[in-house]
Amino acid sequence: MAGLILGPSTAAAQDASPSVDLTGTSIAVDGGETSTVTAEYQFEIGSAGSGENELASISGTMWQLPDREIGDISATVDGESVDASVTEEDRHLSVSVPVADVSDGDTVTVTLEYEVAGPAGDLRVPLWVPEYSTPGQANVVDATLTLPEGTTVSGSAFPSPTAVDGNTATYELLHVPGFVAAEYGESGPGILSEDTLYSLLGVVVIVGVVVGGLAIDRKTA
Repeated sequence: MAGLILGPSTAAAQDASPSVDLTGTSIAVDGGETSTVTAEYQFEIGSAGSGENELASISGTMWQLPDREIGDISATVDGESVDASVTEEDRHLSVSVPVADVSDGDTVTVTLEYEVAGPAGDLRVPLWVPEYSTPGQANVVDATLTLPEGTTVSGSAFPSPTAVDGNTATYELLHVPGFVAAEYGESGPGILSEDTLYSLLGVVVIVGVVVGGLAIDRKTA
């Protein structure tokens, strides 16, 4: 009798939670008044869990930003279309993507595509942030923002782009940010990287030395 009573409790206690890492992310934002987002996430399954805790879906959140409308959310898992569950919460959407037949050691690729509508010149695009995070030891999140032809980043931007080339901004990040934002227009002040800043300082120093040398030569002539 004791065995019958303790058996279910013992089995439940042995249910293990999944262990999952987000090991790579590639995000492409085709920006404008209507921005199209294609975001690919690679998850390494250390343990798929067991019993009631067995991994059956990967959930995440997507902020609902003022004056921005998210629509047409679709998802694939390892290239196969799936029905994502979208629940509207307070100030964010909860988006859950089903996964099936996952085993320890597997790599699962989840891709989300959706659109975000907003005013021209002020881009703010929410990103899906999964419940499982990156190890945080290397820049495993790559993102590309393509602005309308003939425009570039002209004001504040978040995150700070790694590089801006014309209408394209690129990012290399440790973690998935909650959103990508950029003010854009036909021209911009340009974004100075650390290398560029040091190069400019070097030029200033060289010019100063040359001008100072000429001044000394004139005085001694």
